[in-house]
Amino acid sequence: MRWLKTVIHVHTNYSFDANPSPAEVIDTACRQGVDCVGITDHDTIDGALEAREIGVVRVIVGEEISSADGHIIGLFLSKRIAPGLSLEETAAEIRAQGGLILAPHPFTILCEGSLHNAIGRLRPWLDAIEICNAQDFLPWENSRAGRYARRYAITPYVGADSHVRGYLATCYQEIPEFDGPAGFLGSLRQARLYPGRFGCGYFVQMGWRHVWDSLARRRWKDYGANVSRRTHTAPVG
Repeated sequence: MRWLKTVIHVHTNYSFDANPSPAEVIDTACRQGVDCVGITDHDTIDGALEAREIGVVRVIVGEEISSADGHIIGLFLSKRIAPGLSLEETAAEIRAQGGLILAPHPFTILCEGSLHNAIGRLRPWLDAIEICNAQDFLPWENSRAGRYARRYAITPYVGADSHVRGYLATCYQEIPEFDGPAGFLGSLRQARLYPGRFGCGYFVQMGWRHVWDSLARRRWKDYGANVSRRTHTAPVG
């Protein structure tokens, strides 16, 4: 059986707060021995589609959707899902495309898009929950997500949530080869999880981006370079 080194929750510069182009994500994946990436830009699938066209690495087309109740990841999408819908409406839109529903960083207090208490409403729809996020600064946030997964028997996964060029496979899973959404979910249930956290260099770059956004009120160079190509533009910050 072939096992795939798989990184889920990856951003390109089609997200307002990320700087790697789709081609750079694929290049980094190749250099770090990654076989499969789930690209989940904020409120768009364009970056994932562009990366998939490059080939070389298997790309799962996804989106991190800004629902009215917090961020929800949809995987195996064919169409963009608009932000601002309720949690239930967003989940229904993902299901209508035959996609999978994932809860990213559900208990992260430093992320305004975390689901927090709303996750109870999403639980009937959930396919998998992120029990480690490489960007989470506080370890108890991941621990709480792990306990939640075990309590409700929800399939766990670990997410990179990478936004910075050159950073990718710090947090990944190895899963058996799969075919389609159902096959992926079955493989994820057999996953070998390799949790991790990005190093200081990553957080320094993200910190400077936040400072720049706050003071200059415009995006730092390369961050969100492709956002203008979309019909929806996420706010800076």
